[in-house]
Amino acid sequence: METTGISWPIIIATIAGGALSALWVFQDGRGRDYNPVLWAVGCIFSALTVGLYGVLAVLVAYFILRPRGELLICPHCSKKYIYNLAFCPHCRKPVKKECLKCHDLMELDAETCPHCRTRTA
Repeated sequence: METTGISWPIIIATIAGGALSALWVFQDGRGRDYNPVLWAVGCIFSALTVGLYGVLAVLVAYFILRPRGELLICPHCSKKYIYNLAFCPHCRKPVKKECLKCHDLMELDAETCPHCRTRTA
């Protein structure tokens, strides 16, 4: 009996790993407002061309290059966004407000500006 040399379980596991990592990278990248489609396509493309090592390389590159910072919960849509954004990347509603004196950003519920100590109306 002749074997073809194709290992279907490995191929299916590689595609599934690429799809799962693409889904995770897309969700994390969207919350950080960091090109989620580009990274998700990179995961799938590397899974189809290079295999699991390619997916691993894309994930390592993503972890090194992604914006660092705390992910907060949007008060409007309850999805995650990175702390330094003024608008939620999911629902596009404001998550911070601008100080009328120093024009720096502050939390929506802040009563005084943390930068210039001006009281908000």
